[in-house]
Amino acid sequence: MKDSKPMQTLNPIFLVGCPRSGTTLLQQMLDAHPDVAIAPETHFIRNFWLKREHYGDLAEDANYQVLLHAIADIPEFAEMELDLSTFQDAAQTLDRSYAALFTLLLEQFRQGRNTQIVGEKTPNHLLYMQTLQTFFPKARFIHIIRDPRAVINSWKTVPWSTGSVGGDAEVWRRYMATARQSPPDNGAIFTLHYEQLISASEDCLKKLCNFLELSFDASMLDYHTQQSKRVNVNREPWKGNAVRPVNNKSLNRWQTELSTLEIATIEAVASSEMCQLGYKTQSASWPLLKANAQKHTQQKLKLAKRYINKLVKL
Repeated sequence: MKDSKPMQTLNPIFLVGCPRSGTTLLQQMLDAHPDVAIAPETHFIRNFWLKREHYGDLAEDANYQVLLHAIADIPEFAEMELDLSTFQDAAQTLDRSYAALFTLLLEQFRQGRNTQIVGEKTPNHLLYMQTLQTFFPKARFIHIIRDPRAVINSWKTVPWSTGSVGGDAEVWRRYMATARQSPPDNGAIFTLHYEQLISASEDCLKKLCNFLELSFDASMLDYHTQQSKRVNVNREPWKGNAVRPVNNKSLNRWQTELSTLEIATIEAVASSEMCQLGYKTQSASWPLLKANAQKHTQQKLKLAKRYINKLVKL
C-alpha cells in the first residue's frame, strides 16, 4: 500500500452481539465465502480508542510509535497474518488518526486475503456502532441475538463473566437496550437470531447475503471443512464449537443445565428485552420464586453495571 486513498472508501462490515451469541460461528460462515474476509476480535475501540488519553497526541512521533507497537502486539495481528514492517511503513503515510489506523489494519487484511469485502468481529463493538460509523460512514453492522438463558448458560465456561447469573443477565439486557436505543444511522444493520442461524442456516445466510449485496455461496455452509486461522481454540477453548458443524443441541441445552432459580433470575432481570425480541419467559407461573429471584438479583446488579460502564464509557 503506497497511500491512504484506497482506505478512504473502505466500507467494512462489523459482526456484533452480546458475547456468546454466535458471533464466532457467523464469522466462520461469512469468512468461508470466497469474496469475504472477516478479521478476528481486535477490540479496537476498547483497546485503543477508549485509551486515547493514555496514548496522547499522535502528532508526537514517540506517542505514535507506542500506539503502532500496541496494535501490532495484539494476538489477532498475527492471526490476521499481517506483515509488521509493511503495516508500520504504511502507517507513516497516514493522517495519524485512530480511524486511519483501524482502516489500515482492515485494508491490509483484505489485501492479504484478496477479497472484495472485509469485516471484523468484536462482539462488544455493538456498544460503539455510532462511533464506528464516524470512522466508516458506510459501514454495515450484523447483530446476532441469542436467548439470554442460553447465553448465560454458556458463560459458565468462560473466564470473564460477572460471577453471578443476575449480573450476567444485566449485561445481556444492557447490550440489547443499547442496540435498540443507539442503532447505526441509515438502517445500516441486519439483525438475525442465533436460533434461526442454527435451525435454518441456508435461508438465514441467503437473507444476510442479500443485505450485503453478495451472492450466496454454498461454501458458507461448509465452513467447518476449512482450516480457519481466525479462531484460536488453544487460546480461547470456549470457541471450539464454532469450528464444528452446526449442532441443534446448543439451542435448548440451557433448559436442562440451568436451575429453576437461575432461569427465574435471568427472566427477572431481562424479561422486558426478552419479550421485545420474541423470547418467551417461563417463570410467570412462579410468582414467589420470581419475586425471590428479583430480590436476590438486585444485590448482584451493581457489579454488572460497573462491568458494563467500563465498556460504554467514552
